[in-house]
Amino acid sequence: MLTKNVKWITGVLVVVTLAGACKKDFLEQFPSDSLSDVTVFQDITLANRVLTNIYGTMPNGFSRRDQNPGDANWSRGMSAFAMATDDAEANNLAASTHALNQGSLPTDWAYADDIWVGQYAVIRRANSFMEQIDAVPADETVKARMKAEALFLRAFAYGELVKTFGGVPLILTAGTPSESIVGRNTYDECITQIVADCETAAAVLPVVQPTAELGRATRVAALALKARMLLYYASPLNNPTTDVARYTAAATAAQAVMAFGPAPGTGEYGLYNDYYRLFLDKLGNNEVIFARKFQNPSINPSDGARAKWYFSGNANDGAWGGFSPTQNLVDAYEMKNGLAITDAGSGYNDQDPYTNRDTRLEKSVIHNGTVYKAGKVIQTFRGGTDNLPSNPDSSKTGYGLLKLVDTSKYGANGGADNDWIFIRYAEVLLNYAEAQNEATGPDANVYAALNQVRARSGQPAVPAGLSQAAMRTRIRNERRVELAFEEHRFFDVRRWMIGETEFAQPVRKVSVVRLPDNSLRFSYPIHETRAYNSFMNRLPIPQNEMDRNATLVQNPGY
Repeated sequence: MLTKNVKWITGVLVVVTLAGACKKDFLEQFPSDSLSDVTVFQDITLANRVLTNIYGTMPNGFSRRDQNPGDANWSRGMSAFAMATDDAEANNLAASTHALNQGSLPTDWAYADDIWVGQYAVIRRANSFMEQIDAVPADETVKARMKAEALFLRAFAYGELVKTFGGVPLILTAGTPSESIVGRNTYDECITQIVADCETAAAVLPVVQPTAELGRATRVAALALKARMLLYYASPLNNPTTDVARYTAAATAAQAVMAFGPAPGTGEYGLYNDYYRLFLDKLGNNEVIFARKFQNPSINPSDGARAKWYFSGNANDGAWGGFSPTQNLVDAYEMKNGLAITDAGSGYNDQDPYTNRDTRLEKSVIHNGTVYKAGKVIQTFRGGTDNLPSNPDSSKTGYGLLKLVDTSKYGANGGADNDWIFIRYAEVLLNYAEAQNEATGPDANVYAALNQVRARSGQPAVPAGLSQAAMRTRIRNERRVELAFEEHRFFDVRRWMIGETEFAQPVRKVSVVRLPDNSLRFSYPIHETRAYNSFMNRLPIPQNEMDRNATLVQNPGY
């Protein structure tokens, strides 16, 4: 909340004219001083700085809690939620994600604390901004648009809280007590508020933002957030009576977003033509609906660190090898003919495992034989240059992360500037396919949405005549591979209530041995066994919040 002295916290501060003339990423600048709210809210440009500052404090997958400039909290971002699933392993076995994978989720888990603290910080700032912007002497249309942006940011923050904890305290004005002394609202009440805020914001916000102000909220972002949260509301975890009307509402909401996609829509949004570049290209990327902006060189020192954290090649590469995709995930990618590797006739050869696979595998996961930066060929076979006993940062599973990593900037002196994408058009299509399948069964619209996503990567259409259950399986696997490492599977498996099946399976790795004739032998041993308890479908409210607020009721099981 803004008090008498506005202390600029992390994030963004740059003089951005309301016409949008700045060429840099306006959402990645750190402020340098403090101003009183009297001064700020007498000048529309200064008020705009307050708004842009809210964007810059949004927790994201590259820095989980992004609250203070210079804090090296990259280690609690970095797609860390993927490492708490069967898709990846944290190379540091002491990491808290590893404890979670063993069925232990303490009430002081740092990631849960980051979400609670970080998202409520956004909410307090958004509430304060909305209450003070009306007093600024400026064009009413401009102020209405800025207020709608703040309302969207509040809705987004509540969406992150609700999908993590369930019902949480709803703080809707700057003058009300903080979440530290208010009891929890119900899940239904929270969803109702998020949807209402999205609808109100969408009525005011533009469909697209000019290039100079990419990253600001849009009508489509608000509608997409509404559709996402309605799908969560319809899912088994939050819909114990299987109310089909909730799925219908979620499908209808996703269709409203798709109206801004390719024909017969307006065409402002769609699928980017290159799956790998999708996560690196900032301009002309119409798949991005909402993202946290970054720039390079970064003002936050921790941002540069994320560029060299994903894969450790030889010991001189400057990487730290903190992220290891699993064999379980690799096996989820189909063959190019659309068949699962376990299907008869798929053509899969476990001694030539990466040939004729879904192209998203090659663009997401580094494996033995990957042609990597400057033509380097990855050697993860035993004794290869990327699997040396002398390098403790080598991958623990035989795989590294390529998706999200700009190899041209990766290394000891690298600094990544790609944005963290919160919402993109492919997710909207998959949200629609899932909701529509649950509402009506696999009709032509379900096939069309799912096949759009597949076609971008060259995968054939799914076969006709699938049952609802078979289509559900296809959609869930499509979400896994399409949205890998984007922090969806952590929550998807929970809202589907299948964690005791999916997350309790042993996690496997690949072991590659070069034989005397220089041929390679592949095997796929268990890397570790894992456990999962159903109460972990909700994360625990942080213990320090429970200690401060006697009215809070902890989620069951903790």
